[in-house]
Amino acid sequence: MNFFEELAAAVAGTEDAGVKRLVLGWHASFVLAENGRWGVGFVPDSMKEAHTARAVHTGALIGAPLSRLAGLYVSPFPQEFAAATAACAALLPFQDGGLPMDLVMTCARGDRVAVLGYEHDLLPFMRDWGWRVAVFDDRVVNRPDCFPQDDFSRGVQEAEWVWLSPEAIRDRWLLSTQDALLQKKGCFLQGPGLPSLSHGFAKLGVTHLVVPAGMTGADVASIEAHVAAGGSPWLCGELVWRVHAA
Repeated sequence: MNFFEELAAAVAGTEDAGVKRLVLGWHASFVLAENGRWGVGFVPDSMKEAHTARAVHTGALIGAPLSRLAGLYVSPFPQEFAAATAACAALLPFQDGGLPMDLVMTCARGDRVAVLGYEHDLLPFMRDWGWRVAVFDDRVVNRPDCFPQDDFSRGVQEAEWVWLSPEAIRDRWLLSTQDALLQKKGCFLQGPGLPSLSHGFAKLGVTHLVVPAGMTGADVASIEAHVAAGGSPWLCGELVWRVHAA
């Protein structure tokens, strides 16, 4: 099975539920199901692609259960993909565990890391971890250590590590570079909106999955409010980021 077939099979084996609320924010998405399940998803960057809402897509999202939303993980459209990633996070959450980011990320200290996409809230952490980062994003080519996105394949060849976001799933980049990633020391795939499908990601060359989880006793309503207000999941006080092995 390919990645999307494996994901569909995993979703089919979960307990489906109706959706109570779906929020598509500026920097993340959020879904709350009628059975209490919730998930934070990924929203494609509007600076790269305009967030145009299609009437047919909006109509399909309204009233759809979690499983139907999750089935849109294969969609290249930002509106559908944002809803799908939140639904997959709700249906296939990572179990308690994982390791703190600051502990794991020292594994790449001093190494070259090719980063696909500029994350304003994340880049300072990468520098604090001692990474030699090269960011590939057409929006920020005038900044230090930033290069055109078309050069990313070359950057991957020269780096020891790779850092990707779910955008690499939406545009299929991750699905076409397995051989290159398997030759690296490792590949980090950053959430939110990643399903707990470690074997499926490992086959693609991913070694580490970086995902948010609710703090102990987290106020889910506060997480929803943060997303709805356009907040970044990296700056939500009710979320803690953990690293899981793929």
